[in-house]
Amino acid sequence: MPGPYGRGLDHVRDFSYMRFYDPGPPGSPGGLRYMMEMYTGWVQCDIGFAAPTTHFTMKSFLPVEPGQVRFYATTDPDLSGGIINHTVVASPGGIGPSEDEANIFAVDSADVSLEQQTFDGIVGSHLCLVLNARLGLLNCHMWHYAYSVLIKTNLEPNHNWTQSPIPVNQRPAGGASPDFGPVG
Repeated sequence: MPGPYGRGLDHVRDFSYMRFYDPGPPGSPGGLRYMMEMYTGWVQCDIGFAAPTTHFTMKSFLPVEPGQVRFYATTDPDLSGGIINHTVVASPGGIGPSEDEANIFAVDSADVSLEQQTFDGIVGSHLCLVLNARLGLLNCHMWHYAYSVLIKTNLEPNHNWTQSPIPVNQRPAGGASPDFGPVG
C-alpha cells in the first residue's frame, strides 16, 4: 500500500469549522461539560492509478480558520480538552475515470487521530487533529475527497483552548508528498 501521503492546509479547500457547547446531562455539576466541534471540507489529493487496484492513505490537517489548526491539550478523554468521541464521514469527490475500462474509486475508510506535530517557528510539539483517509483506485484519477468530522471534547469550566497559524504547505508528520517523495 503506497503512502501514507500528506497534504498541507494549502490542499484543504472549502472548509468550515464550528463549535458549540453542550451542558451535559441534567444535573451535571460545574456548568459547561462538553464542546462539540464540526469540521467539513474537501482535500485535494490529485492522484491516479491504473491496474491493479491500489489502496493508499492520505493524511491532512483539519483547519479551524485559513492557515490555522487547533492544538489539543491531551489524548486522555477524562481530562479537560481530551476527545471523548468522534464521527467521520468521507466520500470521493472529483473523479476522472478511464474510458472503456473497469473503474473503482472509493474512500475505503476514514478516521481522525491526535498526533504530535512540530512546526517551523512554533516552540515545542503540539497535538493536532489529523484526518487519515484510505482511498482505493483502479483506472481513474481522483482530484479530491470530501470529509465531515464531529468531535466531542471533555471541557471543564474556564478551559482555554489554543489555535495557531502553521505553515500552509506543511504536511502531517509521516506523510510523504505524492509529488516530491518522502519528507519528515
